[in-house]
Amino acid sequence: MHIGLSMQSVPTYRLSAFRKFLPNERHITRVESSDILLLMLDGVLRFTEDGVPVELSRGEYYIQQRGLFQDGPEVSDCPYYFYLHFGDCVWIDAPPSLPHRGLFDPDTLLPLLRELNNAEGEEAPLVVKNGLLCTILTRLFQGQARSERDMLVDRMARCLTQDLQNPPSLSELSAAFHFSENYLIRIFRNSMGITPHAYINAARIRKAKLLLSTGNITADRVAYECGFADYAHFYRSFRKDAGCSPKEYRQKLLLL
Repeated sequence: MHIGLSMQSVPTYRLSAFRKFLPNERHITRVESSDILLLMLDGVLRFTEDGVPVELSRGEYYIQQRGLFQDGPEVSDCPYYFYLHFGDCVWIDAPPSLPHRGLFDPDTLLPLLRELNNAEGEEAPLVVKNGLLCTILTRLFQGQARSERDMLVDRMARCLTQDLQNPPSLSELSAAFHFSENYLIRIFRNSMGITPHAYINAARIRKAKLLLSTGNITADRVAYECGFADYAHFYRSFRKDAGCSPKEYRQKLLLL
């Protein structure tokens, strides 16, 4: 049973890195001796832990607890995430503790992840990497104390991007969360800076860029996988965001 990571104990850093799956890749089968923090930056990661299915998407963190059996019976959707192995932690069922699963702001935390990634590459002293680990865990812990309104917006964002081919309508969100459509639009725009519709479109473009960079999938197929009604709509939206066509974007990546 998952409980919470004690915030009164100091864990020990072991290793970390950014990781991006290839198309059709699955989570490995293993039983780890470390606890592993996963911080989702894009795509969808699927695995089971002691037989319990887990699905993670952008903005979610998850701590895989040591000693549990992890497997990948289902293909993941090109996940891009940061993983962090650590030990010497304590799991408790009382506060102050960090839940094994929760939400975070990828854009806010990304500079810290890059700093830790650089420290790992430069073989910085353990005390430096341990300090960054503790800072990341502290940020996650502080982030769980957000207002109910913020948590509602996070839940909306996850619903909007869970299935980009068939995202929920505003009326469906209103029925699910028991608030008016106008209220949901207002709090979402105030928190995210864009409307739910624009948020879906941005997620589709983000996924399109990932698909264009990780395989030989055709642009037509990318448009379909990302939920665009037709290629013309995809082309216009992509060009407006990236400043070039999908084909030109892929060609630029090949030259890097």
